[in-house]
Amino acid sequence: MVGYTVIGAGLAGLSLALELRRLGVDIEVIEYRDYAGGIHALMPEVRGVINDALNVVNIRLITTAIKIDSTVYEVWRGGYRRLSDNALVATGFRVMTMPELGIYGERPAGIYPHHAVLDMLHYDLLPGKNVIIYGDNTYAISLARELMRRGATAHVVSPTKPNVRTASGDVEVIIGKVRYVKGLGRVERVLVNNEWVVADTLVISVFKPFNPFPEFRAVGQSAIEIYDPSIVIESGKIMARELMSKSNEFITIDSDLPIYPGNRVSRDIRRVIIPCGGCRVMINDREYVINGDAAVIELPDVERVSIRRVVS
Repeated sequence: MVGYTVIGAGLAGLSLALELRRLGVDIEVIEYRDYAGGIHALMPEVRGVINDALNVVNIRLITTAIKIDSTVYEVWRGGYRRLSDNALVATGFRVMTMPELGIYGERPAGIYPHHAVLDMLHYDLLPGKNVIIYGDNTYAISLARELMRRGATAHVVSPTKPNVRTASGDVEVIIGKVRYVKGLGRVERVLVNNEWVVADTLVISVFKPFNPFPEFRAVGQSAIEIYDPSIVIESGKIMARELMSKSNEFITIDSDLPIYPGNRVSRDIRRVIIPCGGCRVMINDREYVINGDAAVIELPDVERVSIRRVVS
C-alpha cells in the first residue's frame, strides 16, 4: 500500500501516523527537533500517545523539509531526497509576531517564542527567573506550571479570560494585553494594560495555524485553530481514515464556518471538526452546541450538508 511522509512529530502528526499504521499503511514521520511531542511535550495527559508512536512508528529526528522553488525536499544531516505528493503537513501552530500582537518598545534579550522555551526546557535550561507568558490557551498555562516546578516565577498574561478547563489556581493569570517592553541589555519591565510589571523574560504563547507547504494536505494545528489535545488527536485519526477511504461517494458541505478536513468528506467517514468555541451551529435542521474551542461532529448520511452559525 502507498506510503506517506508526515512532516512534524507533534501530537497531530503522531496520531495520524498511528492511525495509518493501524490501517496497514507504510508511514514515516520526520521532525527537525531531536525529540517528539511538539507543543504538547509538557502535557502528561498525552504522553501515552507520544510513547505509543515512538514504539511503533518510524520517526526520523533532526530531519526537516524545505522548499526550493516549487520542489519540497526532505533534508537530514548528510543527505536529502525529493518528497513525493504523499506528504502530509503536521507542523502545528506558528507563534504570532510582536508587531502582529501590537507589542512595541525596545528589543532586549529575554524575549522568546513559546517553542524556543520548550527547547530550553528539554535541555534543562531556564529562559529566566521572572517570566511573563503572554497567551490565552492551555499551552501558556502548562508552560507556566513547568517553569514554576523548576524554580522560576511565572505569570500568565491573557488577553481573554481562560476557560475553566484551562485555568487553575496554581497559576496567576492577569487579564490584559502586553503593550510595551522595556530593557537595555535584558528585559526589565513589561507594560500590561497601563501598569508596568517587573520581569526578566517575556514568552509569546499566542498562536495561529500555519501550513508552510500548502500543496500538501495539513492536519491538526497546521490546518485549524484548536487547543484541546483530544481534538488534535482526533484530527489525525479523521485524516487517516479519509486518506484510506474506499468510498466513491462524498458529502458536500456548504458552511459559513471553517470545516476540517474540508468541504468534501467521504460518506463512509462523515466526521468533521468545527472550530467555533462556545457557539451554536445548525447542521441541516439540527442544532448543536459547541463546548470548548471546537467539536467533532458526525454528519448525517446525505449528499449535501449545510452548516450555519446561529446568531442570537
